[in-house]
Order: sequence, then C-alpha cells, then structure tokens
Amino acid sequence: MLEESRNTASSWTQSPIYCLDFEGSRQSGIVEYGLVRLSGGEVTELSTRLCRSTAAISHWETATHNIRDEDVADADLFVADWELFRDKRAQGPFAAHNASFENNLIKSVWPFTNLCPNFMTHSMDIDWGPWLDTCSLYRSFFPGLESYRLSELVQSFHLESLLSRWAEQWCPSRRRTFHCAPYDALASAALLGNLNNFEGAKSLTLPQLLQWSQPGGTDHARDQLELL
Repeated sequence: MLEESRNTASSWTQSPIYCLDFEGSRQSGIVEYGLVRLSGGEVTELSTRLCRSTAAISHWETATHNIRDEDVADADLFVADWELFRDKRAQGPFAAHNASFENNLIKSVWPFTNLCPNFMTHSMDIDWGPWLDTCSLYRSFFPGLESYRLSELVQSFHLESLLSRWAEQWCPSRRRTFHCAPYDALASAALLGNLNNFEGAKSLTLPQLLQWSQPGGTDHARDQLELL
C-alpha cells in the first residue's frame, strides 16, 4: 500500500520548502532570521536580516549568536516582516531543526497566519505548521547516531563543503557560522536536501514526510524506511 501511494503521488522534492531559523528568545524577541527556499534540493532564495530586540539582549544570548543591543538598535522589529512570512508559508511548508523553537517564537509574534494550505492534510488552515523538522527526521531515518545536533549532523553526512559554498553565495559576510540564522537555515536546508540521496526518503510524498516530522512519527518511519 505504501509503495502504491509513492508511485501515484509526487515526491516531496518537487515541492518548495522554506527552511527557517531564528536567533533570539521569548525575552529579547527575534533578533535575526534566515528564511531559505529549497526547491529540487537547491537553494533558490534566502531572506535574512537583523531585527530590533524587544528587550535587552542578555550576555549569554550574545555569547551564543554574537548579536548585541547596539547591533540591532536601528533595525525594524521582526513584526515588520509579516507579509514575507505570511506569503512564504502559503507557498510551502516551513522546516527547521528542532522546529518547536521556531514555532514558539513566531507564534509569540503572530499566533496565526492567514488561511493557507495544510500540506499534510490537503486542507486549509491558519497555523504556521505542520513543520518539517530535520532533527526529528534524522532521528527517524538514521537511529543510533551519536548526536543529532545541527552542526554534528552536517559533519556526519559530509555536508560542510556544500554548506560553505551556499554560505558564501547567500549569507552576509559576518554571519557565516553556526548560531547565525541564515547559516543555520542553510544547514537545515542541506540536511533536508541530503535526504534526496536515499531512495526510501526521496520517493516519499510531502504529506508523508510531514507526518514523520510530527510527534509519534519516529516509529512509523523506522518501520517503513530502509535508508542505510
């Protein structure tokens, strides 16, 4: 039955997907975003900027993402980019590494989006999800790895050269390392695109891939896929 559904529906690789990363917190707000369009395994767009904080950025946050209050003092608040995020979400699903973080932050600014497709159920919805979560997907498809951290997955699957090339093309010169939103969004895109190298994942439909990103999807994916 699974094979029949794969053969009669389009692979997820034919759908545009928007890989998203935020730097910030519920306290300081979103102080940087990276939003990458992945289509056919290639990056075709990247939107990114620094955003004015909603409260003082703590020292421990700056130690992580290297963004200080003075760096964003003259920037617009994240809320100014409502139309960008609304429109991209209508075109394809959002993806992130540990997507609950991005989901919680975007909902802290806009609890809902406009009516748009739910790409898992083929219905209409006003939610920012369902999300593709590269951390959940790699736990499902590649159980037993030592780490599922973004940087270590990039290293484990030998994606450093691809990520460096994409970063040089798309990222601001000072934001080309982990814990920079555009770089991390590209890293998530690289992990997602890497699944295209494994026949079992390549042939999945977008609703199937989304389903296996949701809580409880791990066991189902592990039973159905033979990727290694």
